[in-house]
Amino acid sequence: MELAQFLESYMEGLQPGTPWLFPAVGAKSGHTEVIRKPFVRVVKAAGLDPTQVTPHTLRHTAITHLVQAGVDLPTVKRISGHKTMAMVERYAHQNGTHLDEAMGRLDARYRTRKKRKVS
Repeated sequence: MELAQFLESYMEGLQPGTPWLFPAVGAKSGHTEVIRKPFVRVVKAAGLDPTQVTPHTLRHTAITHLVQAGVDLPTVKRISGHKTMAMVERYAHQNGTHLDEAMGRLDARYRTRKKRKVS
């Protein structure tokens, strides 16, 4: 929700009737089309290597975090804009902890069922 609040505040500061989120007076289109320079500047400011961190890296990381947070793949697909589930699955890296938690939930479910049958 912080991002939504930031963007709302940011947009309130734009000239009334501005159709672009990132207007650029000097651009033919009237808006920023290439983010390479500002992206590299921000990556360097964060102490990271801009040859290693790309906008694609951020997308990849966000999708992985959504999956690890338990968001279902069809929802992740809609958020990410991927056309196929196969592509979402390529991005959705599960780490050992994430897999252990999933197996723990499955194990707990079976243990609960087993106890009910025994009782």
